[in-house]
Amino acid sequence: MPSYDLVGKSNIRYDAIPKSDGSVPYGEDHLPDGALHCGVLFTPVPYGRLKSIDTAAAERIPGVAAVLTAKDIPGKNFRFGSNTATHEGQPVLVEDMIEFTGDALAVVGAETRDALEAGIAAIKLEIEAREGVWTTRHGDKSAEERRVCDFEVTRGDPKGAFAEADVIIERTYETQLAEHAFLEPASGTSWIEEDGVLTIRVGTQLIEYYRAMAMMLAVPQSRVRHLGTYVGGGFGAKGMLTVEPYLALLTHLTRRPAHMAMGREEGFRSTSKKHPFVMRYRTAASKEGKILAVEADVIGDAGAYPYKSNLFLLGGMCIATGPYEVPNAEVRCHGYLTNNPITNAMRGVGSNQLCFAYENQMNLVAEALGMDPFELRRRNFLQKGGQLVTGQKIEYGPGLEECLDGAIKALGEPAKPAPGKRIGQGFAANITGYGRPMDSAEAAVHMEPDGSAVVRVSAPDIGAGQGATLQTLAAESLGLRLDQVSTRLSDSASSPLSGITAGSRQTLMAGNALKLAAEEIRKSLVKGAATLLEASENDIRLGGGEAWVSSAPDRRVPMGQAAGEAKKMGESLHCTHGYNMPGHEYENPERYMGGLGGWADYTFGVHASEVEVDIDTGEVNLLKHVAAHEVGIALNPTSVEGQFEGGAVMGIGYALHEEMTMTEGDCRSQSFHEYLIPTSSDVGDFKNVVLEGGEGAGPYGARGVGEPPCNNAPAAVALAINDAIGAIIYELPITPERVFRTIREKKNGGGGH
Repeated sequence: MPSYDLVGKSNIRYDAIPKSDGSVPYGEDHLPDGALHCGVLFTPVPYGRLKSIDTAAAERIPGVAAVLTAKDIPGKNFRFGSNTATHEGQPVLVEDMIEFTGDALAVVGAETRDALEAGIAAIKLEIEAREGVWTTRHGDKSAEERRVCDFEVTRGDPKGAFAEADVIIERTYETQLAEHAFLEPASGTSWIEEDGVLTIRVGTQLIEYYRAMAMMLAVPQSRVRHLGTYVGGGFGAKGMLTVEPYLALLTHLTRRPAHMAMGREEGFRSTSKKHPFVMRYRTAASKEGKILAVEADVIGDAGAYPYKSNLFLLGGMCIATGPYEVPNAEVRCHGYLTNNPITNAMRGVGSNQLCFAYENQMNLVAEALGMDPFELRRRNFLQKGGQLVTGQKIEYGPGLEECLDGAIKALGEPAKPAPGKRIGQGFAANITGYGRPMDSAEAAVHMEPDGSAVVRVSAPDIGAGQGATLQTLAAESLGLRLDQVSTRLSDSASSPLSGITAGSRQTLMAGNALKLAAEEIRKSLVKGAATLLEASENDIRLGGGEAWVSSAPDRRVPMGQAAGEAKKMGESLHCTHGYNMPGHEYENPERYMGGLGGWADYTFGVHASEVEVDIDTGEVNLLKHVAAHEVGIALNPTSVEGQFEGGAVMGIGYALHEEMTMTEGDCRSQSFHEYLIPTSSDVGDFKNVVLEGGEGAGPYGARGVGEPPCNNAPAAVALAINDAIGAIIYELPITPERVFRTIREKKNGGGGH
């Protein structure tokens, strides 16, 4: 691997100390003077028709400045990205049909919090409640009119392969509705600038929503500015609109500043969730341990509105056979509307649900063949140049064997069980995409005459260090010290647009765009330095804020002088550069949303878990967890390990207890008392195995690592529990009740739950 000045080093992130001492401003901080308190009236029923809404009493309450309903929206009453060609999208404020418990009916602005609450309570509603649709399963013929997507792909001859198989395993797996559980509530502020531009300052994963606000307000897009802040957790939910439309509407119509922070209960009921999947898998293998064929039929609950369920189920179809070379496959992924909460992006976007299913299948195949499960995986792992079910080739080495070896070694021998306890170990391999085909991003770099530089990118920093990564890439390319580079993120008025911070895409997209921009300026710096040092441009080296002659290192100048000389020579010290990801070429592109199927590239890994199970109570205690991934190159090893740990812990919670419990569309989980997320005491001994093969689609060969660690963890924990109790649990989360019931069924002669 090449050696770099800054890339590959655990540089301290510039936001580390401000975050530690609490000085970093988030969405609701820095409130404008005289700001109205903004709040929303959500529907009291999950499904029905809004017959009338009377705001007169609310408007008479002292301190209430405005009560707004759908009739007050000047432009388009819909949320960006929520509609498809066949199904209506989610309105900002309901005019007619209420589709789920998170639909908003009115916005209230008030001088005080008490007046706000009184105003919301005084709004009178007439609603015709109706019976909704709460489940969707295989064989539900009534669901066809609610279908939002249906993707199908066939590779090879699955029927013939199943006819020749020595072992066939068929099982159905289910995963739950899960909450993103970000700690910072959705919040923000809004105001009118002196030039009349409406400005929204919100913690978001996508500042390009200013365009949607302009459409809602019927104003030019240039008259709305979106400022992003640091984000205290998003995981996909803040990639959708949260408080933005309410703030924008209130400020636009009252011409007054406003602020809003959703309460935890409001956030639970209105923000998006992780798709519940029902996955029917059928796997065929030969007695030699080769996977001959896979049939997978996956149903996703899209919730009340389509949003991007089509994109995520299409992506799921592309990786449904896992990190294995499967010559014959038939995969179908389809999504249906219900009246449950909206489901959309959540860390993993379908990969963790599918991994739970296909890794259980691998263990069951190994058991039926009497083969070591490690050996079965090794015989079928994808290799460089291998193909997914869609025919997409794997361009870079997956490193799966090395990940498996590292995970086995790091986990070690199982502990000895205490009386009444059983110990189990589980290993799960995974494929996770990062970046999307046909994606694009822009980034700008500006060099100052004193040798410092400014980076401008719209990418919001959601806690993973996106800003620090971009700072490192610019400093490395320009030959500067980190303290000579400043980043300016997430301002739609001044930042080139780089899209959403999600899908592990920003390092790939914004990072590559930034590197291209910086390399153009580097050429100017080299020319300036070559002139000052009277040397050939090929002999000039940059680093540490200086330029020097490689054959005579003592001959050097500060970068500021090189920049000044370049400027005199007419060389540009500013560059905005774009980076475009091509679409994939498919035999039938219409099946893949015109080339959008799959991801730009893939990250692979293996996780290992060791659990202790109390056979009398079903309680599970995670003793050890190992995350091993091939990352191409770790741009900042400490940040990479942080992603490994954070993602895996999120996956562990998803495996063991996280679930949004619903009763006919009504959210029963309303706080972190009912919705349990992991704490440090739930994780046990954690180890990272970071493998760097130097290959990846990102800058310097980096791969996306934000989501992959979340995706193996649920399967690894589940397989460890199965190992401990000697039975299979086919449904997440694996609560003590489910473990206890499965143990009891096994004792009574039944199979797994």
